[in-house]
Amino acid sequence: MNKVRSDVSRRILIFLSVEFFLVSLLSIPLFLLKAESGSTLVMAASVIFMWVPALATFLTRKIANDKSELPLKPQIKKNWEMYVISAYIPSIAIVLGASVYFVIFPKHLDLSFAFLQDLIATYGQQIQLPTLSISALLLIAAGLVILAPLVFVNHILAFGEEVGWRGYLLPLLCKKFGVVKGIIIDGVLWGVVHAPLVSFGVNYTGDYFGAPWTGMLMMIVFATSVGAFLSYLTIKTKSIIPACISHGVINALREAPLFICVSNYNALLGPKPSGVIGMSCFLVMGIILMFRIISREER
Repeated sequence: MNKVRSDVSRRILIFLSVEFFLVSLLSIPLFLLKAESGSTLVMAASVIFMWVPALATFLTRKIANDKSELPLKPQIKKNWEMYVISAYIPSIAIVLGASVYFVIFPKHLDLSFAFLQDLIATYGQQIQLPTLSISALLLIAAGLVILAPLVFVNHILAFGEEVGWRGYLLPLLCKKFGVVKGIIIDGVLWGVVHAPLVSFGVNYTGDYFGAPWTGMLMMIVFATSVGAFLSYLTIKTKSIIPACISHGVINALREAPLFICVSNYNALLGPKPSGVIGMSCFLVMGIILMFRIISREER
C-alpha cells in the first residue's frame, strides 16, 4: 500500500513539475517582449498553453513508465444524459450569471453594441449595428445556448487541458487525498497555472482593483468552481470527452456578455463567467456537487 501511495505521489510531483516548467518556459518570452494584452502574441500563447497539460501528461508517463489507461473513450451509450448536461448546462450558467450581473448593474447593459463596435474599430474597421430590444436579446441568447456545443474546434482545443488536469492528474489526486479534496486541489492548481496569462490580460482585462494579483486569485476561484463541474462529469462518465465539450462551450461563450456591456465594467465581478457574479451559477453547482459526492461517500 505504501509503495502504491509513493508511486502516486511521485507521478503527481512529476506532472506538476513538468507542467509548471513548461508554462514558465512559454511565459518568459511574453515578459521579455513585453507583450500587450489582446495582442496576437498573447492570443497565440494562450492557445499553446492549452496543450501544455497534454504534453506534460505524455512526458510524465514516459518518465514514470506509467502505462495506466487514460479515460479517453467517449462512453456515450452509457452516459448520453451526461452528454446533454455537458453540452448545455455551461452555456445556460453563463447566460444566467450575466443576467444576474446586469440585474445588479442595469446601467452596465448596453444594447447598442458600443463595446463590440469599439473593439472592431481598433482593427481599422467601422460597422454600425442596430440597437437590440430585450426580446431580440433573449432570442440571441437562446441561439447561443443551442449553437455553442456545435463549435467543435473549441472542444478539440479543450482536450489539451482536460487530458492533463481531469484525465491524468485528477485520478491521482483523488487516490492520494480522496475525491472531494482531489477535485478541489485539481481546480486550485489549474487556476494557479493560469497566472502568467492573467498577468497579460487574458480573462481579466481593464482597470480593475489590485490588477493583476486579484485577477490571479479570482482565476483560482473560477477554475475551482468550473473544475468541480468538469471533474464531476469525468468521474461520473469515466471519460474526459464530456468535460472537453463543457470546457469548449465555456470558451466559446465566455466573452459574449461583453458585447452588451459598457466598457468600464469590473472584470472581477462580471459579466463574464470569470467574474464572481458571472460565475455564480458555477459556484452554486460546484458546492452542490461537492455535497453530493460527500453524501455518497458517507453511505
